[in-house]
Amino acid sequence: GCNVPGVLSSRALETRKQRFISATLTAISVPCMAQTAMIFGILGPYGMRYVAMVYATLFAVFIIAGLLLNKFVKGESPEIFLDIPPYRRPSMKAIAKKTWMRIRWFLEDAIPWLFLGVLLVNILYAIGFLQWLGNVFSPITSGWLGLPDESTTALLIGFLRKDLAVGMLLPLGMKPMQLVIATTILAIYFPCIATFAVMLKELGIKDLMKSVAIMIATALIVGGAMRGVLLGF
Repeated sequence: GCNVPGVLSSRALETRKQRFISATLTAISVPCMAQTAMIFGILGPYGMRYVAMVYATLFAVFIIAGLLLNKFVKGESPEIFLDIPPYRRPSMKAIAKKTWMRIRWFLEDAIPWLFLGVLLVNILYAIGFLQWLGNVFSPITSGWLGLPDESTTALLIGFLRKDLAVGMLLPLGMKPMQLVIATTILAIYFPCIATFAVMLKELGIKDLMKSVAIMIATALIVGGAMRGVLLGF
């Protein structure tokens, strides 16, 4: 449902390499509930095969990126051995306690950043900064990704608000294949600001910047490849 607990769970891994790979793969190839709603909201009316294209692409990205990161990221990757405890009837008191503990962690780590992100994107949108930034990056959007210039702003806003990105993409009258490319890029290139904050906390600024570079490169490579396959150059 949310990538924040997924990134937080990477702290259970033993080495920095494992934590970096786990958090990065979660960010670029595992859609959260907001991203899932975005994918179905945009592509659902055109048929499930378009939705399947997005998830097939994300699965391929997960496998390929995982193999490449495991090969090129320095560090150790020891095997993980876990003893399976005997099955017992769960205690409702223990379940309630652990559920509340995880909910509290989520509220403390994610919710403040979500509110900050919504406030920030509304301010930037109101002063016209996002529109200006969209004009700057429109050559990449139209030339490399095969999307309309107007979609640039929606892709940038998607970093903070997936729901607003959906509302801005739908009126553009794009073809289903263009929408497949746009939603795949939205799912890959950046998670929400709350996930970013947790990644900064878990990985540190240096590894976070490396992860951001991987996200941007992956989005551009995958977007360009999908443009060539689905639309042609």
